[in-house]
Amino acid sequence: MSARDWTVEWITPSNSSALADVAAGVFDEPIRADRLERYLANPLNWMVLAIKDGLVIGQCMCVVHYHPDKATELFLDEIGTGDDWRRRGIAKSLMHAVFERADAEGIDEIWLGTEPDNLPARGLYEGTGAKAEPAIIYYLEW
Repeated sequence: MSARDWTVEWITPSNSSALADVAAGVFDEPIRADRLERYLANPLNWMVLAIKDGLVIGQCMCVVHYHPDKATELFLDEIGTGDDWRRRGIAKSLMHAVFERADAEGIDEIWLGTEPDNLPARGLYEGTGAKAEPAIIYYLEW
């Protein structure tokens, strides 16, 4: 699937070598091969990349949540664009790829969280028609 001058590609164990060259800022930390292998081994984990000339310039990671009492949901866990690639529509193209796949999988709800002061992310999400809801998030430590 093409989007402007980059391609959008779903990553599986068979094409994970696409992550060999990643622009700064796409991920929070360097990719570790053991973690990537474990992540991609779980079919409930989805990863889609934006790639330009072999360089990963954006990523979006999601987790499918099956429930015994309600419809399947998708948690949009991470979305990142390279430091030099922001404000070009890359994250938006990744979100649309997620929407298409969610539709194909019969998933009707996608949820996510972001920090109140992350205005670029909020603009991206609200640009899809999403409305922010008040929420309290706890990070459990033990």
